[in-house]
Amino acid sequence: MKYQQYICEICGEPYLGVGAPSRCPFCGAFGVRIVEAEKWEPLWGGEISEAARTHLEAALQLEVGNTNFYRNVSKAPGVVQDQKMFKALSKIEREHAEVIVRFLGAAMPDFESLETEADKARETIEENLAESHARETRAINAYKLAFSEVEDEKVKLFFGELIKIESDHLSLSE
Repeated sequence: MKYQQYICEICGEPYLGVGAPSRCPFCGAFGVRIVEAEKWEPLWGGEISEAARTHLEAALQLEVGNTNFYRNVSKAPGVVQDQKMFKALSKIEREHAEVIVRFLGAAMPDFESLETEADKARETIEENLAESHARETRAINAYKLAFSEVEDEKVKLFFGELIKIESDHLSLSE
């Protein structure tokens, strides 16, 4: 068997393997979005509308807050498997933020300097799971609105995939 390079259409991250993964290990996109390297084209890099920019800026705030929250929960005392799950979620949310800044042509924000009191870990795993569920629900609703209002095809595709990815995250908190 021969290794091959694949690239995620959503985040642009490369994957080396014998076959494409069922999910992007970086952003969580479904396997249908993992393509052979020579077929990949970036979603970002062109002009975007003002509506797309507004929704992407709002999405960036959500992703930064969620990255910080999940990072904090991953460091909170508790069961190692729970900590690892929240660490993985933090990485996925950060990857989403990286794609958004590429669309915006902006610099990556300093996540820790943007941390708010709301991004702190809660006292119990049940409270952290409830907060996770609320955050994912907010993101899904925001991305559904963006999907319905944005006309830029590549930005629309991105928001559509975020809806799927974040909807999957809900199952982790149920």
